[in-house]
Amino acid sequence: MKELYFEFFNVEDEESIVEKFHATLVDTNRGFDFFVDWDKVTKHIEKHKIEFNILNSLIGSKNFDNDLRKIFLNYPKVLPVIPILLAIRELNFKIISNFENKDLDIVNYDFTARVLTSEEIDDIVEFFDRTGLKKFFLEMGPRSIQDYVTGVEVGMDTHARKHRSGDAMERLLKPVIESLATEENGFKAVLFQKYFRYLKTNYGIKVDSSIGNRKADFILIKKDKKVINIEVNFFSVSGSKPQEIVDSYIERQNELKSHGFEFIWITDGEGWRGQKSQIRKGFEKIDYLLNLNFVRAGLLEEILCRI
Repeated sequence: MKELYFEFFNVEDEESIVEKFHATLVDTNRGFDFFVDWDKVTKHIEKHKIEFNILNSLIGSKNFDNDLRKIFLNYPKVLPVIPILLAIRELNFKIISNFENKDLDIVNYDFTARVLTSEEIDDIVEFFDRTGLKKFFLEMGPRSIQDYVTGVEVGMDTHARKHRSGDAMERLLKPVIESLATEENGFKAVLFQKYFRYLKTNYGIKVDSSIGNRKADFILIKKDKKVINIEVNFFSVSGSKPQEIVDSYIERQNELKSHGFEFIWITDGEGWRGQKSQIRKGFEKIDYLLNLNFVRAGLLEEILCRI
């Protein structure tokens, strides 16, 4: 398999490939869509825009508690948006009402939409007062709840950055892989984040039970039913983990090949710096190992054409 690398990069030994891989590592896999998922923010706002407009009537209210009671009595669908005002996604949560009480006095709040009893409405009115939401509404001025929640949603979305960082490689490479694995190039399908058992259920491809419950980043199916699994990841810090990861992917390739499937591993990140021995091990044991530079140079396309 390494003859392909020698030919593609015009080098004569595997060490040159290792050096090139190491020298072309990138420091980040962040794109401009890493910071805020605006589509998700907009979707959340649009979902509850009627409820937000109802709550706007409370801004600067002269009789806040009674107006709030009327809203919950007549528009119980407003309930699920209350936690959002405090940057909380959960609809059910507990609060310590009085820490000084020897029994802690824990209160459970349920903000699912439903018809409320008078006692439940009183509890939520108290919730507004003790969490500061009442003061917030009374001091908001000319602003709208929808504008405020937009800011809250943006802030809450930043907590999802860790997850986006983890799947940034998938999102970065997905359009590249889809553009290469086309029908014109002999491919039948490109599957994203599917279990291998999906192949048997939907494409009639035999899948051993030992790998059926494994999820793949990408599964490419050629018209001759040849299956290619592409796994992608990114390491931003160094340490002992690369050794464990290399071993795990060597094992994954060997298992897939024993079932007749091909395997490609695309990895990058500054966590690989100073890890030439592990990169070398990867090239020795894994048929197709690439970084982002190798993909951009056209090596992935060449591999997919030859498999």
